[in-house]
Amino acid sequence: MIKRTVISRLIILGCCLALAVWTAPAFTSGQSQNETEQATASQDFESLRLPTPNPKITTRQLTRISDGSVVRGGTILARNRDSVFATVHTSGLTPGEAVTSWFGIFNNPRNCATRPCTMADFSNPAVEVSIVNFGGQIIGLDGSATYGAFLKVGDTSGAFIGPGLLNPMKAEIHIVTRSHGPAILNNPEVLKQQLSMLNGGCPPNACANVQESIHQP
Repeated sequence: MIKRTVISRLIILGCCLALAVWTAPAFTSGQSQNETEQATASQDFESLRLPTPNPKITTRQLTRISDGSVVRGGTILARNRDSVFATVHTSGLTPGEAVTSWFGIFNNPRNCATRPCTMADFSNPAVEVSIVNFGGQIIGLDGSATYGAFLKVGDTSGAFIGPGLLNPMKAEIHIVTRSHGPAILNNPEVLKQQLSMLNGGCPPNACANVQESIHQP
């Protein structure tokens, strides 16, 4: 299981590095948030052959949910009318813990009580909230992690709740890292749950969201 996790991490890291090269202009020093939101893919990015040209690409900082402080790293979200692609580069995690990453998708954010949307909006069916897993791993000694995922409209294979992604261009998408406590290495089945399920390994451990990045439409 650990070997497969390491191999998966290397594959994801390769994809993320490639995306980082294609989207390098979005990280130009001194670029404002508005400029980042309006950034579109270059001709090189079109080589990905996504269903529509020039997807909207946004980059965001990651913050600790506990105190709002900024984490070294960030997220990239690329959208078109049929899908989204996201990468997470993060640090400050606890070595030896199992940590997953999730899409928190508010498909109709105009119906949220506040903007950005919050967990309080989960109970409003008009918002059409969905929580979708896009990976998990055991954190190494440096406390860093990288995740990447491609999600198509209507794909609920990794969904904990909700209909998945319905409207990529207008959805408000939160990218969250979630701790599942120390990796339970002596029980492969529980470890598998820690790396893929919202409450995997809890109990006996305590699960909690630890970092968040918000991409508004």
